Parts: sequence; structure tokens; C-alpha cells
Amino acid sequence: MRLIAILATALILRLINLNQSLWLDEAVQAITSQGSFSAIFSELRGDFHPPLYHFFMWLWVHLFGSSEIVLRLPSVLFGVGTVWVIYKLGSLGKLGNLGIVAALFLATAPFHIYYSQEARMYAMTAFFASLSMYYFLRVIGEKRENRGAVWGYLAGTAAMLYSDYYGFLVLLAQIIGGWIILRRKIAPLLNCFIAPLLLFLPWLPFFLIQLKTGLQATQDLPNWAGLANVSFLKALPLTFIKFSLGRITIFNRALYALVSLGIVGALGLMGGRGAFNWYKQKDRKDHYLVIVLWLIVPIFTAWLTSVFIPNYQPFRLLLVLPAFYLLLAYGIIKEYRLQRILLCIFILGVNLTSSLVYFVNPYFHREDWRGVANYLRRENLSIVISSKTFDWPLVFYGAESQIVSVSDGVRPVKDKDRLSLISQIRKTGKREIAYTPYLADVYDWQDSALAWLEESGFVKIKEINFNQIPVWVYSSSITK
Repeated sequence: MRLIAILATALILRLINLNQSLWLDEAVQAITSQGSFSAIFSELRGDFHPPLYHFFMWLWVHLFGSSEIVLRLPSVLFGVGTVWVIYKLGSLGKLGNLGIVAALFLATAPFHIYYSQEARMYAMTAFFASLSMYYFLRVIGEKRENRGAVWGYLAGTAAMLYSDYYGFLVLLAQIIGGWIILRRKIAPLLNCFIAPLLLFLPWLPFFLIQLKTGLQATQDLPNWAGLANVSFLKALPLTFIKFSLGRITIFNRALYALVSLGIVGALGLMGGRGAFNWYKQKDRKDHYLVIVLWLIVPIFTAWLTSVFIPNYQPFRLLLVLPAFYLLLAYGIIKEYRLQRILLCIFILGVNLTSSLVYFVNPYFHREDWRGVANYLRRENLSIVISSKTFDWPLVFYGAESQIVSVSDGVRPVKDKDRLSLISQIRKTGKREIAYTPYLADVYDWQDSALAWLEESGFVKIKEINFNQIPVWVYSSSITK
């Protein structure tokens, strides 16, 4: 009954505000899923992810439609499924209510709730990573070969690798853990590691195409790396802050830093102290080691790799969040009853407070492209965007005819775009036009489009913000 109540809580929390506007990446996913199956591969060239989620969503959308709620339901279900798997993982530790406590923490985790509401592959990857770890622990922990566990591991690991390239970092953690635990007896386990890699080989040529495309985009757009990658020194502390507090922030930076460091420090002490005591129990040492490696190896490998391939963001590491909460549960479960209750209340208080702030404050919701599209239609305005590469949300919300794009691809705005922009604006025949500086620091860092608008007699008369999407309205007496 306790597990059912936790799963029900996880589901309810992930259904709140599920109909908020799609943001850019979700809109790309939605439109691609609405199209032909072959169109997926065209989009994947510029999307640095494996294909499994795209294939799954193509089938899902063709069966059930593409409203905001329908698009996000798979992530909700994968999120709830991960809560169930973390319970199973905790139960393997044979340590009282470890599975229940860890499941309760993940069910209410604000970071996990947020990405269980996003029509992207992160919740799916976390689910398959957890499933892979569950079967991995069974494979190395059972004295006799269990073919069901082996096949479960192969399926979960292959699905993880085909969901997100960060899954390879979890596989790396498993290889390191298997080597440390089994040492000379690791040979029988090598087939378990090699098989998922062999299954991934057919996708390898396309991965190289994606890598080339991504590196080319970084070269053509110097500011792209700053968008895709957290600064090296900021990355690690920000990751654990997001793991603990989710996507919310406090606008006073000093206060936010103080609160964040206090909570992260408290959680770190809990996990470290209890996990060290638990590690001393020989019969559970291997289980603990694997969970620690699951958390540490992907984070630090991704962090160091970001020096060469700028692709580090905390949300990409959602697949190690279950390990974070398992270690916290380890740190609490061996405390005395009163202390255990108080520590659980503290963590649940942090989780639920952060989640409540996210639910009730629209600022922490996703970009409101739906609001932008509705405003453009209501005011009969066209909108200038710096690049056609991010017109997807406006297309999804039916404002395609009102888009004026400055550049036409993954490239910066150039002088040659001036005449095209002015021509498009004049064709609208309107005295007022909207402009958004969204991603202009990537595509138009010299603000050329604004300068061309002003040269053509347009003057800013209004600023509106649609939740992280500023829209500026310009007016001019020139219509031809």
C-alpha cells in the first residue's frame, strides 16, 4: 500500500500544469513527430540525441494526437516508472525501508518532476538507466547465472544507449564497478557490456554525422557553446543545486547562493555520513559502490569532457538523479527513529516547497510561445526573429504566416540579410511589427536586425514579456 500511495503521489505531482506552453525543443519534437517517419532522420542531423525517443513519439503522436498534454504524457509515465524502479533498486540493498524512502524522495523531487513534464527524452533515459542498473546489480549480485536478469540488463542498457548519449557514461560506471567488484572473474560479464555496444553499431555512422553538425554549428556560431554548455567552474555546484532545488531560483543572488549551499551541504552530510556507515557492512558494500559510481562517474566524465565538447547541462544528467536519492536514503535509514523522521521531513519539505513554487509561479514554467502566437493573431502583427531555425513553436501554434526571419539557417545574421528583411516587412503592409531578441545573442549578437528596423523608420513603442520571451512592438508611418 505504501508503494501504491507513493506512485499515486508521483503521478499527481507530474500531472499538475501539464498543459503549459511548449518551448522550443518540445515544439521541434512535436512537429517532427507529426510528419513522416523519414523526416525524423532529417531533424536528427541537428539534434544531438539517438533516435529511440523520436521513434517512440512518432508512433505516439500518430496514435493519440499532439496536444501539450498528450505530448508530455509519455514523460509522465516514464517518470512514475522510474519511481517504481528506484524502489526495486533500494530493495536489493536489503536495508529495511531503503526502497520506500528513496522512492518517496524521487516521487517528490522537483528536478525530476519538471523533466517528467517535458516532451523530450530525459525522463525516458532516466527510466532505462535505472532499469539497467537494477538488472546490473542483480547480475553481479546473484551467485548463479540468472538469464532473466541478463536479458533484462541487455534490453535496459540498449534502450538507455538509444535514448541519450549520456547513457554511455552510466555504462562506463557499470564497467568500472564490475571490474572493481569481480576483478579476475569479470570475463563472464564482458558479454553483458559488449552486447549493447554491438547493438549500437548500426547507429554509429549517423552519430558521427550529428557530431560533425554540432561541431560545425559551434564553429559558425561562436556563442552557441555558451547556450549548450555551463561554464566549467559553475557546472558542478550548479548540478547539485538543481538536483536539490529543481529549476526554481531566488532572484537575490547572495540569498540564493546562501540557501542553495546550505541545503546542498546538509544533504551532502546526510548522504556521506550514513553511506559511510553503511559501506562498512561487508554484505552490502558492492551495492553501495555501484550506486556511488552511478552518481559520480557520469557527472565528472561529462564535466571534464565539456572542455572539448561543450554539451554540459544539469538536466542532461537526470539519469543519475535516482542514485542521488538512493544515497540520501542510505544516509538516513540507519539513523535512530526520531532523527530518521526529522531528516525525512526536512528532505520532503525541501522537495515539496520547491515543487510548490514551480507550480504556482508562472515564471518558472516553460517559454510561453502559445501566448506569443495568440498575441500576434489578436493584434494582427508579424514578428521578426533572428533565425528561421527557431520558428518551430510559432509554427506549431499556427502563427507561421506571421513570421519574418532574418537568417535562414544555422548561421549568423549577415549584411546580405538586410534587403531581405526590409522587403519582408514591407510586404506585410503594416505600420506596426513585433520583434523578439530571443536567441539574438547567438544568431545576431551585433543587433543588426534592430539597427535595420530603426533605419527603416521603426520606433519601439511597447515591450511585453511572455515568460522568458520578450516581444518588442515597433511602429512606423512607412508602409511601402
